Amino acid sequence: MRFYVAGIKIKSTLSLFAASFRSFDSGEEADVRITLSSASCWNLEAEERYLLINLAVFSLTVSSLKKGGWLFEERGSSSGVRILATNDYADLIIFEEAPTTKASLMRLVRLVRFLLECRFVHESTLSLHAACVEQGGRAVCFTGDSGVGKSTRAQAWIKALGAEFISGDRPAIRLEENGCTAHGVPWDGKEQIFRNVERPLHAILEVRRAPFTRLRRLSADQAYRALVRQCFIPMWDSDTAAPAMGNIRRLSRAVPVYRLFCGADPEAALETHRALFEHPEEIQEELPDMKIREGFTLRKVADEHIVIPTGGNIDKFSGAVVLSEVAAFIFEQLQQPVSQEDLLALVLAEFDVDRATAAADLDALLAQLRELELLLEG
Repeated sequence: MRFYVAGIKIKSTLSLFAASFRSFDSGEEADVRITLSSASCWNLEAEERYLLINLAVFSLTVSSLKKGGWLFEERGSSSGVRILATNDYADLIIFEEAPTTKASLMRLVRLVRFLLECRFVHESTLSLHAACVEQGGRAVCFTGDSGVGKSTRAQAWIKALGAEFISGDRPAIRLEENGCTAHGVPWDGKEQIFRNVERPLHAILEVRRAPFTRLRRLSADQAYRALVRQCFIPMWDSDTAAPAMGNIRRLSRAVPVYRLFCGADPEAALETHRALFEHPEEIQEELPDMKIREGFTLRKVADEHIVIPTGGNIDKFSGAVVLSEVAAFIFEQLQQPVSQEDLLALVLAEFDVDRATAAADLDALLAQLRELELLLEG
């Protein structure tokens, strides 16, 4: 098989993907070669460095080999899948019998996908945790932490605007000379929704739940910090992780990234689309962010909201902080970067309080958090 995935030419001795992807000419050089080997890989000498990669759906042991390259082994699988990869992930050798069941094929696809995402880095391509839709020939990505509602926002665009999914979970974003393109890939994660298309990427929207609709432009540095959380980075491999971070920096400068506050209803989709494509002057300008420092958690004990230090902060922080219901809500919002203006808007939408009172109370709480050195700003 010779086929493209995200513009990358792949030659494989196995039929790994169910979707029909565009093939390339047999005379062309492949970017990635995947082969099946019946030889043993037990004689490969590993360095004294073993890393366990814990992922959402499977775990891998990764071994750095003395003669170069990496050996990947899926843990907890009776199939014993092992794949040898060169340092640049351009050659993948699978040490396993050809899969005979759907389950064994899915395990193999899952592992090969992981290694192809490593190769993406060397091809100026990123795997982004996002729901991606096409509307009017342009792609828009909804990104954010798991459970925030990326897919429901994408579905709202489909219902209200006639948009179509490109990817339900992890599109490939390819960096081009002028902008970026979003690609559907055949291993789309939990959603299993993708199309074999590529479209120019118009914007990335970092989703936040809110009962109002607002788009906030992010600076290049803010966008970079947001995207680092959502892009695949092979941290065990410094020679690949470094260019991955560089690719994310390029992406943060090449494509507008906005923080999107909205609900999951079609009306919110229409408002967001109108601001993005028809009235960009309505998009709020960038503002400095603030967030709670790592190592503090909020717990409700009886009827009290209590901030408790964790980890290394236990010895540095004396006691705990008791918060009111409004203060606890603000603390929760500050778990992610947010501007003070947007924070005030969230408070006004959540509680029956006038703006002047809410603003004064917010100023007082933020001053307290600064004094306790719980707040990161900038």
